[in-house]
Amino acid sequence: MRRPDAQLISRARRGDIAACLEAGRKYLQGTSGFPRHVTLGLEYLQHAEPVRAGDTQQLIVESLDLFEIAAHGRIATLEQAAQARRVTAQLKLAIWLSLTAVDAEEGMCWFRSAAAGGEATARSVLTAYSSDDTSEERVVARLRALRAVPGIGWTDLLTLAMDRALMRREPQNLFRALALSLEPDAAPQPCLADKVFEALSYASTLPAAAIGVDRRAIEALLDDCVARGSSGAALMLGQALSGNDVGSLPWASLVASQNFRKASALLMRAADGGRGVAWTRLYEIHSNHNGSVANPPMARFCLEKAAATGAVVAQRRLGATILRSSGSLRDVEHGMQWLFQAAQAGDSVAYRLLRTFVLLVDGRNDDASQALEAIAQSSPGLALRLQVARDFGLTKLEAMTVDLVGGQRPWGLVVGRNPFIRHAKLSAPRAVPAISEEVQQNLRRVVAQVAGGGVRGAEFHDFDLRHRMVKVRQILQAHGLAESMFFARACSNELDVLRGGGRWARLAKAEVEEALALPESGAEGSNAAP
Repeated sequence: MRRPDAQLISRARRGDIAACLEAGRKYLQGTSGFPRHVTLGLEYLQHAEPVRAGDTQQLIVESLDLFEIAAHGRIATLEQAAQARRVTAQLKLAIWLSLTAVDAEEGMCWFRSAAAGGEATARSVLTAYSSDDTSEERVVARLRALRAVPGIGWTDLLTLAMDRALMRREPQNLFRALALSLEPDAAPQPCLADKVFEALSYASTLPAAAIGVDRRAIEALLDDCVARGSSGAALMLGQALSGNDVGSLPWASLVASQNFRKASALLMRAADGGRGVAWTRLYEIHSNHNGSVANPPMARFCLEKAAATGAVVAQRRLGATILRSSGSLRDVEHGMQWLFQAAQAGDSVAYRLLRTFVLLVDGRNDDASQALEAIAQSSPGLALRLQVARDFGLTKLEAMTVDLVGGQRPWGLVVGRNPFIRHAKLSAPRAVPAISEEVQQNLRRVVAQVAGGGVRGAEFHDFDLRHRMVKVRQILQAHGLAESMFFARACSNELDVLRGGGRWARLAKAEVEEALALPESGAEGSNAAP
């Protein structure tokens, strides 16, 4: 530093007002061998401000662009300079208020003041746009016409305005800054691209959000985010390009047209980055047989991935898919497990699909409970089997031969192959789901009692089938109870249908179609945005 400059700094540190002003000016403007250092310059001006407020305000307004004034918390200084009729301050304040004030009239007042003071830019704005028109479209058009005005720092200012609107939860101001920040032919800037993605993410959570911005610019900025590794931007752009709305934002407000090949690649990036919902969307577009990216094996892979992430709809779809094509008990158990998880999470379609595997019994639950209490007094083992038979809709033969301990599953009960029955269809194993938490609790209680050995006659190997059948009939007759209260009636053909596969899928066609239905909004066909 030159000696005169060192002496200037020395005087400023001792409190010389003139030196503070001069040092502040040089640091703000970066002239006369001083490096530009806004924070340090403002510190020197702060010492002079109580004595020479007017000069300080003028230096700040003329040396800093609008972004720097706002970023360093000097909007109050800008307002004071504007009230002192400094036209440069009035123009900058008009732009700031037009960008950040909810009421656009606040900005128009300062445009009129600047124009009255001879500011040419403000006059041109008032000439081109009616000062009485404060509609959102006109506000954006008015600000866009000022993009060439020097001393504003538009790119950083718009990023700051979006930050401010996000923090204050001001959607109107957010969309205003977003519309101004997007230029179709401009090269994407990383900081602006990140802020646009953040703004769109917030906008997607708002009810009935509508943004009137250039869609080509949005796609270019989101592409820039994706190129720098943003899985969230990949998910957003992939959903939009595949014709899927992003939250409350219609896909057509984000992209000009659908592109399923690009969408598939983006969604795979998002899924690889930990965005589980991307697997669901990938399944939907790859399972569309009429689509340009139809791929059934890939669709199944994506569906399994989506179900593994805990997506309830995917769990229901996977369960229905497995059960529809099942050819073995293992397949049925696998599909039942996924359907049960979806039903436990509150999916009503999965619950209705599970009910198609359960045969109906007669009578009210209250009457059955009283009857079971009476039977348990003389034959506790039989009472336990009757409880399970009613809960799971078992036939009399199934109820009397089922291995309660070995057949228990987290989702229900497997009635295993009966070695005492020669007829293949009657003896084949069958999986039956628990359709309520009460049923599941009853089964756990019964299994615990049987496994503990405290109930005589309930174990799998501790019975003679003919003797047990006779005993059941005698006990039910003694209590005046019908067998239909505890046992379902079904022929071998009906039981075979309930073992899953194509016959079951035809029987439960409506429920299966509902479980596998794809969203209409994401269907490939009309791929041009309105």
